[in-house]
Amino acid sequence: MDFRIECERCHAGLTEVGPAYFCAHECTYCATCARHVGFVCPNCSGELVRRPRRGPSTPAAPPAVSVSDATMAVRRATVDDLDSVAPLFNAYRIFYAQESDLGAARLFLQGRLSQGQSEVWVAEDPDRALGFVQMYPTFSSVSLGPVLVLNDLFVLPDARLRGVGARLLEAARARGLAVGAHYLELSTAVDNPAQRLYEACGWKLDREFLHYELLFATPPGRA
Repeated sequence: MDFRIECERCHAGLTEVGPAYFCAHECTYCATCARHVGFVCPNCSGELVRRPRRGPSTPAAPPAVSVSDATMAVRRATVDDLDSVAPLFNAYRIFYAQESDLGAARLFLQGRLSQGQSEVWVAEDPDRALGFVQMYPTFSSVSLGPVLVLNDLFVLPDARLRGVGARLLEAARARGLAVGAHYLELSTAVDNPAQRLYEACGWKLDREFLHYELLFATPPGRA
């Protein structure tokens, strides 16, 4: 197959490993233009489908990450664990420039866990909880299946460099496989150093889609 090197609509450069769409006649478009034309080729009216990528194949499993602390355990938290998990959740929110409010943090987690609206997995050693990950179940209309949104990941500052984050990410991955999720997704700040951990654990940066949000005023009550 002769791979085209630029989009026929906007003339943006295309690579053999980057996202591109083409029709049966190999008219080729970048992902943005393909969406703009409704995935129908303007030249022949043929369907535009994802062009296969050249280059090394994606490994079946994420690369190994060194975890040296054998005393650590990761398990799913319940409402009975609020005393240990709520302070972690409060610290997580402080990290994202929110005011400390342990009571509100506990109430929020209690609502999510008691109603089955999220899953929290906690890493702990024999003495204390070290970190947590929280995932929200949702669905993908495109893939017609369940998805897990990894919304929160936090490790106590003095527990870092012990592989806690890697263990939590592995628990999230295992959970996704167990429930038949089509994929896991997360968003993070562009300057968050945890990006290196995500990539070391097999997560891939999405270079095709942009993330938007529409902000509203803070509601007067908390769920």
